[in-house]
This record gives sequence, C-alpha cells and structure tokens, in this order.
Amino acid sequence: MAIIDEKGRWLNGKSEWVHPELIRADEQLKDGLVESILAKVENKNTELVALKDEINNDIESYLDLLLEKYNLDARSNAKKGNFTFENYSKTLKIQIQMAEKINFNEKLNIAKAKIDEYLNDIVKDSSEDIKVLINKAFEVDKKGNLDSKKILSLRSYDIKDHRWQEAMEIISESVEIVGVKPYIRFYKRDKATDSWANVSLDFANI
Repeated sequence: MAIIDEKGRWLNGKSEWVHPELIRADEQLKDGLVESILAKVENKNTELVALKDEINNDIESYLDLLLEKYNLDARSNAKKGNFTFENYSKTLKIQIQMAEKINFNEKLNIAKAKIDEYLNDIVKDSSEDIKVLINKAFEVDKKGNLDSKKILSLRSYDIKDHRWQEAMEIISESVEIVGVKPYIRFYKRDKATDSWANVSLDFANI
C-alpha cells in the first residue's frame, strides 16, 4: 500500500496528502499491483541470499575436507583460486571464478600526466584520434568511477617511448586490490558428450 496517514489519506509523489475518494480506481489498483510484485521480489531476493550463503558454506566444507585430507591448513591459499566441480557422470558442473576488485591510488594521476606529456609531444592534427582513444580510458561513469579494464588495457599497447613505458609501470604500481568477488555459474547436460547448457541464476549483485 501507499503511505497512508492516520486520516486515511494517501501520500502522492508531490508529498501531498490525498483522500482515497479522489484517487482513481485504476491508480489504486496499480498501487496494489506494484506492492504485491515488490513483495514477491523482495521475498525471492531473501531466498537467493540464503541460497548463496548455503552454496558457499557447502563448497567451503568440501574444500576443508580436501585440505584436511592432504594435511593443509584451512587458511591455505588453495581455497583462493578458481574452481570447477563436476558430478561423477560429467553431466552437472559448477564453476566458481574469483574476480579481484581493484582501485587506483594517487599514482594513477602521475601516470596520466606522463601519458599527456607523451601525447602532447607526438600527436599532431593528423592523429588526434589516437589522443582521444587513449584519453577515453580515463573517463568516469555516471557514479564517478573509472573503468579499470580500460585503464589496464593501455598496458597492451606496443609503444616504445620511454615516457609511455614509465607511465605503464606507474599504472601497475597504482593498482590496489580492495576485495575479491566470487562469481558462481551452473551448467547441465544430458550426457557427457553433449554441450553444456547454462542454468541461469545470477548471484552477481547479491
């Protein structure tokens, strides 16, 4: 239901209190529809969070058993990589990929200054598009965040100039790992010779 005060009036989007008799029937029906759907979505989201935790705990328990079998500490780095688990018949598969979340420290600005120095020296009117292409890597999104993939991809450019090479080294030094996010994917097939089919269940934003 919409926000309702003690007099039974409904709060609209303009922060005005409106008597329900003045609200069209279709508007009231839509209010109930949105309320009902969001309640179902929130309930499913809660179930997905619980399912993700259960899956993670099951996998942790299995890895702990393996480590114990081979006399390794439960805090071993062996638990920090990417994993693929398959059933005995090779018809079910779980893939876990650990993606590092990175930020750039203040050295990134130094690297950008080095790049600008290089570009301003070598770029002429006939190749201005090169400068635009490289500078696009440092553009931020609507939330003010840099795209780490675009910035790190600059290191793949085969540019020999010592200023560019130094800038790439500084970019590498500016990288700071701030966390690790697991991505879990599920697959199935009828028999081992078939292609895998994805079982869609998106945990990415949970």
